[in-house]
Amino acid sequence: MKIILIDDKAHVRDSLKPVLKKLSFKNEDILEANCDQGAIQLIAAHEPDIIVTDAKLLLLSESLLPDETYPNSRIIVTSSHAFVLDAFSRGGMDSLLKPIDTGELENVLLRVSAAG
Repeated sequence: MKIILIDDKAHVRDSLKPVLKKLSFKNEDILEANCDQGAIQLIAAHEPDIIVTDAKLLLLSESLLPDETYPNSRIIVTSSHAFVLDAFSRGGMDSLLKPIDTGELENVLLRVSAAG
């Protein structure tokens, strides 16, 4: 399973990466990126199964909208603003409010990986 973790703050990525690594399904290296064009290029090059991304990237890039360019990638959106997550949730995307509870992240990842 390929996972890409996207957030502008390295400490956020550092806190979430161990949760991603400990899950029971086998995953390859977890790739990381900032919320910029480099993240879009990383996604295009690796076509991940799961993308855990700050909402900022989705707001900057229409190419990550579900079922379009990357139909096999499940997107989990994170943000510190509940109203932003509400909009993505209404679109059928999984979302997590920052600061992210690692147990909640693990539950969402397990559910998403089982559905994939």
